[in-house]
Amino acid sequence: MFPRKYYTIMKFRNISDLTNEDLAETPFEFLIMKLNDICLVSLNRKLNKLDLTINQANFLVVINTEKTLPQSYISQLLNIHGGSVTKALKRLEEKGFVEIHPNPENKSKNIVSITDKGRIVTQEFNKTINEIEDEIFKDYTQNEKEKLKIMLRDLSKKYFELK
Repeated sequence: MFPRKYYTIMKFRNISDLTNEDLAETPFEFLIMKLNDICLVSLNRKLNKLDLTINQANFLVVINTEKTLPQSYISQLLNIHGGSVTKALKRLEEKGFVEIHPNPENKSKNIVSITDKGRIVTQEFNKTINEIEDEIFKDYTQNEKEKLKIMLRDLSKKYFELK
């Protein structure tokens, strides 16, 4: 059970509203969840200009790594079930960002490739991410930024290994 103070803290929309005292009593998981929410809202707002959502951008980044990728492999990499992948890829195809073709080795499976338009929008996405990161971390040293990344990676591993 969380302390009573936790429920008071939950009403804050932004963790930047928390005092240092409130912050000390706030569960780490809550901070991560709120930060994730804020990041996604901010990023989706910027990606709107590219006619893209963060989920679609994730697909494009993965697809852009190879000339073609099997749809099933994209599903595995993004840890998303087949039907959801099919639906997302169809939307990307409708926007002209990817092409979907039957796999010549197995006609019941699809292969996906990124189009020139998709490659350009992926580059714009990467540029947007870098600009946001530069702005967010402008008051931090490179060393502080790298330490935070390492800590987040290590925490991610520990959460993943929880049973």
